[in-house]
Amino acid sequence: MSEHRVAFTILTNEGFRQFEGGVARYVHNILDAREQAEAVARRHGVSVEWHVAERGARTGTDAASLQRALDRYVHNGSVQYHSLLDPRHGSDTDHFEHSVATGAQAGQLTLALARDADSVLVIGGMTMFAMAPRFVVRAAEQYGVRATFVHMTHEPVRRPKNDAGLPYAYADTVAGHLARVDDRVCVGWESGWMREQYQQVYGLPDEKLLFARAGVPLDDPKFAPQKPDEIEAALRNAGVPLDRDLVVSWGRGDAYKGFDLFLDAAKADGDRLVPVVLNPRPNPGLAEHARRIGSPAVLLSGMSDRFVSAVCQWPRTVTAAFLSNAEAAAVAPVEAALMGGRRGLIVTTVPTGVYPELNRHLETGVVAADRTVAGVAEALRAAHGLSPARRVEMGTAAWENARKNHDFKVNWLRSFEEMLTRHLAVVGGLPGPDPGITARPASASVPRTREQAEDERLRT
Repeated sequence: MSEHRVAFTILTNEGFRQFEGGVARYVHNILDAREQAEAVARRHGVSVEWHVAERGARTGTDAASLQRALDRYVHNGSVQYHSLLDPRHGSDTDHFEHSVATGAQAGQLTLALARDADSVLVIGGMTMFAMAPRFVVRAAEQYGVRATFVHMTHEPVRRPKNDAGLPYAYADTVAGHLARVDDRVCVGWESGWMREQYQQVYGLPDEKLLFARAGVPLDDPKFAPQKPDEIEAALRNAGVPLDRDLVVSWGRGDAYKGFDLFLDAAKADGDRLVPVVLNPRPNPGLAEHARRIGSPAVLLSGMSDRFVSAVCQWPRTVTAAFLSNAEAAAVAPVEAALMGGRRGLIVTTVPTGVYPELNRHLETGVVAADRTVAGVAEALRAAHGLSPARRVEMGTAAWENARKNHDFKVNWLRSFEEMLTRHLAVVGGLPGPDPGITARPASASVPRTREQAEDERLRT
């Protein structure tokens, strides 16, 4: 009997044509683990065809970066790349109709892929694709396509400051409520924090939520120890002071990441720790803020992972601090723990988003009492005041926790198998359904409201 061919499709707003940022790393990690995932699929009598669909390039996209990705995955690999049209027409501002447009393209792509595959399994993880499940389901309804959709919980759905009326919240609502009533749509939770949000906001039962916790490849070279003289030379060449204790942070320079707070807290602590900030691109707003408050911060951009690791391994780097206000699936604290190894780097976080799941106060790191200048300054003081032996003890605990719970390949293969098993059960594939999943053919109707049922009765 021939294998069931599944077109496994990743929808992303970014990530294929770039190698920076958490989403990009996650997409590339999935593609790099194709061989292991295919082995899982073969156990279920399935062959996998790999597809990535990405919203079209914005102004300033690095053509060389795209070419590297094409060479790595398309020309020399087994991945098909689909560039979707960008409905923003050069603007950085997203509106609800942009979610509709990208969702419609996802539905059209599903139809196209279904011509050559037995079924289509689609995953999407950003609000920009929260409308996509509706169009994938529509394709299944109207054209008899066997398809399922997994919406990954990349962005919070409990919005601060009563902004539930913002356009992107409407798209999230479509995905959340559709997941509750249609077997073809489910939610992959990237953190317990996000799992709880989808349960509380949309009333999703356990069987509509699957494990999709983020992680990092433990064999990444950036986690390997570096020679002390090489570390010292790298920091000196970048202008990092070697005679001061340091606190480091990195990530995209968006406001919610809290780099202004980072500099303010270090200043409030009396500049005992010199902040080192590593952003992918120059951050002129942060540079102006540092100048305004008189911060001794070292602001760097475009540095390699090896350099980030060197800073974490430098003996005078006391702590790595991460202060975002709503991270759904951060891995930077895990990376810091692995880069620091068991040498005594302390991870400092705030009690928001996924951070409480990644860092336990005075066990694996330091957690600020709250996300304020005073709260973070006190946390930096606490990290700085730990004895060398205590720092090694906590750094070792963080390293062990990262290796035990945040191995990307272990987590991803578990997620992939859950997605695939659920998919086959719903579309009528080879294995029987998982407990708690009601399988039905893809041509079946979505549940109807009483009003819709009454309308149908009157028409007949």
